[in-house]
Amino acid sequence: MKAQALMISVMLASPAFAANFGSTEPPKTTPPTTATVTPPKPAATPLPSGPQVTGLFRIVKPDGSTVIAQTPIGTSTSVINVINVATSDAFLTSGGKCAFNVKYDEVSGVAATNTTNRLFSNDTLIAQNTKIDLAANVLKTIWTQPYLVPGQNNVKIVINADSATPSVGWVRVNVSGTCGAAATTTPPTTTPPKTEPPKTTPPVVTPPPPPPVVKFAPGSAEWNNLYNAFGYSNYGVTQLKGKNFGRYTELVKFNADVTVVVNAKVVDQPTYNALMTRWNSFVMDPAFQAAMKAIVPTSDKK
Repeated sequence: MKAQALMISVMLASPAFAANFGSTEPPKTTPPTTATVTPPKPAATPLPSGPQVTGLFRIVKPDGSTVIAQTPIGTSTSVINVINVATSDAFLTSGGKCAFNVKYDEVSGVAATNTTNRLFSNDTLIAQNTKIDLAANVLKTIWTQPYLVPGQNNVKIVINADSATPSVGWVRVNVSGTCGAAATTTPPTTTPPKTEPPKTTPPVVTPPPPPPVVKFAPGSAEWNNLYNAFGYSNYGVTQLKGKNFGRYTELVKFNADVTVVVNAKVVDQPTYNALMTRWNSFVMDPAFQAAMKAIVPTSDKK
């Protein structure tokens, strides 16, 4: 009991407890101090941009409102949207090219005057629109008539092309058909008729004239050789007659032939060669040599 009395007396001695003990009013509290928060400033509004490509690339009929095919214009070449049209959709075909009515849009954040737009297909200029004026933030539709080729056309739309920062968009237009090009046909293979080569008479070949015959006359070395053969054969025919020389008849014949030449005082080379060959056969014959030695007088005295 003493302990409880002591605890009560301590509690009563506490100012906070004493102020609220037996009171029905809630205790007073002091609100916490709060710091002043300054809201962030709004981000700066980007400056208005110049002409930009936007919207759909549309191929339309000549009335300008009936759409044949359309697709959004992309600004990246990573993915290019595709339109498929036919030669029959063109309003004009010529020489393998199709002309189409095309519409596309552009918009500018600021007013722009005297701008130029160009369209390219596979890097070839196919359309150009000049002196284009744009009001700020007002959509403008451009109507042009480019020529496309059969097959794939990678069309690049360049807005405000002559500026430092043109806007570029891309679409791909596939054109089926030939666009009026003449169809390529392979001509049939034909075998040419066989023709006999013309018969020609071989030309008459005239042989070249024979070389001039070489002749020897008195005074030449050849004539001197021949004349010596003539002299010795004369002597042999006279002195060997009846001496039983085995080739005496042949010697007589040689002497007669060489005498004819000597009397003519000229001899051609073939005749000269033949006569000298015959004479040399005697000169080299041991029997003729012995016979001639026997009849030729010598200066020896016995």
